[in-house]
Amino acid sequence: MKKITSLFFILILITSCKKTDKKVTETSDKTEQINYKNQPPQLESMPKENNDATEDIGAPPIVDYFICYKNNKNPKMLIWISFTNKGKAIELKYKGQKDTIPLEFEKKESTKGGAYPIVYEYYNEILNNKINGKYLLTHSGNWDYVEYTRGKDGKIFKFTIVHDANPYGKEPCF
Repeated sequence: MKKITSLFFILILITSCKKTDKKVTETSDKTEQINYKNQPPQLESMPKENNDATEDIGAPPIVDYFICYKNNKNPKMLIWISFTNKGKAIELKYKGQKDTIPLEFEKKESTKGGAYPIVYEYYNEILNNKINGKYLLTHSGNWDYVEYTRGKDGKIFKFTIVHDANPYGKEPCF
């Protein structure tokens, strides 16, 4: 009888341990989601390098989120850039301008090491069906930067993400 009672308590103990493990796993998953809250969607599940280089051919790109940036030297100069669900920039707009400027993907590079990988994406600014300038978008952790090189004179403008402007939000900041 003692053996049966002992086996019964051991089974209850093992069963209760399994339930506890499940809860810990669920909590760990929730913690990961919280850690990624301010991350752009493409970092939550990084697609393979070759798969995210282009969108579906022939289909117009669909905006998934926006990032607002301010000029490092002139904080009143703001831009927003729209991105697809695969993290590709589509277009940008300068505050005070009426029209958006289309962006054309050129190439992507990344470096590993440190706390976060650093992702560099290069885009051409297209105006009147011609390249008018170049943009370098840099992403690391929850920091995003833009470096614009103006085509006519090579002047460089640098921008940094505005974390207070709903980063990775569904609406542009202006």
